[in-house]
Amino acid sequence: MTDGQVQRQQAVDVFPAGVCDGDRGPGGWAAVLQYGSRTREFHGAELLPTSSDRMLLTAVAEALDQLTRPVAVRVHADPAVVGRHRDLRSRLAAASRPHQVRWVGEATSGTGVERAGALAQTGLLEAMQQLDSRCVHDLVTRQCWQCRPLAGTRPERVAVTSGGAVFHLSQGCTALNDGWRRIERSGGVRSDLTWVPTVDAITAGRGACEVCCAGRDIR
Repeated sequence: MTDGQVQRQQAVDVFPAGVCDGDRGPGGWAAVLQYGSRTREFHGAELLPTSSDRMLLTAVAEALDQLTRPVAVRVHADPAVVGRHRDLRSRLAAASRPHQVRWVGEATSGTGVERAGALAQTGLLEAMQQLDSRCVHDLVTRQCWQCRPLAGTRPERVAVTSGGAVFHLSQGCTALNDGWRRIERSGGVRSDLTWVPTVDAITAGRGACEVCCAGRDIR
């Protein structure tokens, strides 16, 4: 997108929020998108131990994924948060690529901020309710060794390509990039990388990449 195109269009404002239970517990995220007089809202729950910063970055990535065409975007959050979570950088970079994204600093007041904060709390409440509900074994989910979330073993999202049989943890994976180079050398076009919930990738029959997932039991 050229600077001239960006100047001629109105920017989308993204107000993200993230919360978690205690220092490291389940969390909730939310994002409010404002474009002129139009508003869209999204929120979600995370059952695995997380942090408020990670939930905020999840909210930003989810909001960018919802944009259906290249636009100028103002993210109302502190950009320093990204630097503290290297494993989320590739996902944010992929979500940002079609757009011109500016991090304009955290907003402390306004309808978008307040609404995002309330929705993030809703996401946290949903996570807590799921963990405190009874599982198929008639136990509290968080206490059942079969149904409780496996902390540290499954990432929230993974990257997949349209024709790939495996999922990846990073756009910089050497196996992924070697595959792209082989496709280009044979005259083909590399497929786009898409970030999807890990459970969706596993349900679709994709396996874990032996290179970037080495040493991790992701199932």
